[in-house]
Amino acid sequence: MNKKIPVQISPYIRTHNSYQKLKICRSCGNFTVLGDEECGACGKMALVPVEDRAAALTSGAAWLERLLALVLWGAAIGLGTNDMEWAASGAAGLILIVLLIVAQNKFAETRYRHQLTKLFKRGEDQLVEGLGIDHDEAIEVFQEGDKPLAYEMLREVGMLVRTDQLRMEQILLLQSFILRKDMDLMLEPLLTHRFSPDLVEYIGELAKVRKDLIKEKTFRYVLVHELQILHMEQGEQILARVAGAAVRMKRYVIMYPHLLVRYASKLPKDRFLRLCMILNSDRTRNWGEVGIEVYTVFNARYKHDPDFQSLGGMTFLADSTRYSRY
Repeated sequence: MNKKIPVQISPYIRTHNSYQKLKICRSCGNFTVLGDEECGACGKMALVPVEDRAAALTSGAAWLERLLALVLWGAAIGLGTNDMEWAASGAAGLILIVLLIVAQNKFAETRYRHQLTKLFKRGEDQLVEGLGIDHDEAIEVFQEGDKPLAYEMLREVGMLVRTDQLRMEQILLLQSFILRKDMDLMLEPLLTHRFSPDLVEYIGELAKVRKDLIKEKTFRYVLVHELQILHMEQGEQILARVAGAAVRMKRYVIMYPHLLVRYASKLPKDRFLRLCMILNSDRTRNWGEVGIEVYTVFNARYKHDPDFQSLGGMTFLADSTRYSRY
């Protein structure tokens, strides 16, 4: 394994919708998510945010409709033959233009969303091609030796192109970094559909530095691939770390009892103490096999430990006959 390197990674700027970071070329219609100034397809400095482009097209269509209405208004007045007809045409035209503007304003958001959808539908091929160019640019940056920037670029592309290949490229880069608690890291968007030892090692690293990132999808992934993980060199230690992350919340202890039953004895003292505190906080609950295992480990290792004295000996778990099997 290559030696891990210390790096600085720019925080990921989150948006309400992933497409909000897309830019489109006014010249060729190519898309990019990397925020470049120059279009990677045609080389022109014509990139604008896709939302701005949709807004501009929507506004242009509205002004075109108003211009057409003015032309028709003028034509109606011109076809009049007397003052009464001119006055009637002028009044009717003015009312219709006012109603047109009111209707345009009322449905402006709907028209904008429709225009945005048309941009993506009409430019589907350009979107795929543009994101492919972005990916190639990231690989070039990696080959030039700037791994942190390459990761940041792949991270942006990966939010729109959700393939296992892109996920693994990001994971391999992350695994070459020294991960720290202050880094803006992510996990769930990188979970692959198939078992990956590299992903599991990354999960193990995060279980040490960012337990808060270990959530439901990760617990399910680990349980599905538990046997394969156990065949890894550090597999059991990784599973124990994930179990240690599960004791962050009572909800996880309840949702994933099998994980804790199997690895409670492998937990470091501070995580096992946390697990005991969770069980002790709800003495009336049927903790099942988790309760049995915790009581067994407690009696074997921590019964006389001063740090556990405030828990009252965990005697409420003593009667194992109270608990049904899961």
